[in-house]
Amino acid sequence: MNKKDILLLQESERKRIAEELHDTTVQDMVYLSQQLELVMLYMEKDLTLAKLETITARKQIKHIISGMRDTIYNLRPMIFDDIGWTAAWERLKKKFAEDYPKLEIALDIDMIDTSDGLTAISIYRIVCEGCQNIIKHSKASHIQISVKETGNQIKILIKDDGIGMQEYDQCTSNHFGLQFIVERVKALSGKMKIASDHSGTKISIKIPMKAGE
Repeated sequence: MNKKDILLLQESERKRIAEELHDTTVQDMVYLSQQLELVMLYMEKDLTLAKLETITARKQIKHIISGMRDTIYNLRPMIFDDIGWTAAWERLKKKFAEDYPKLEIALDIDMIDTSDGLTAISIYRIVCEGCQNIIKHSKASHIQISVKETGNQIKILIKDDGIGMQEYDQCTSNHFGLQFIVERVKALSGKMKIASDHSGTKISIKIPMKAGE
């Protein structure tokens, strides 16, 4: 991977972080500010309501802290060195199961060479972003993820049984998550195909084992 590709990945990562913080932490902080304004108002008129709003604000603070911890976790570049390739995927599956109990996620992940840390973390984040995109837009109940090593390629499949892109295109014009995936695959010298209809969406990605060489 050359310097230009690395800079492209860094820029796409900055965009992803900015989008994530805007959609989560910033919105949560705005809501918290409104809650605190209500507390101040009720303190002069109704202490019972003020206490109730304080409890709600406290819960919101805990929610913000949890979200920031998730963001920090996602920023850590040494995840596979810390807990290992297989454990990282199991942790991801457990997190989705806790956050979205009605969503079924099937993982089929090959053990691959993670000595190229940039490629390994890119694969992980491509899958994470693909899953988040599905959760936000597709109304799916099942997600199928596979990462398979075949010869000199790594094949990634992200599949869901949602409403399809043509349907949720009408609801949102911001495909930041998909843009992130496209840019990261491109930087890894990979290829990507998307098939989508009313029965769901399938994203197929091929990445050379030694991207950019």
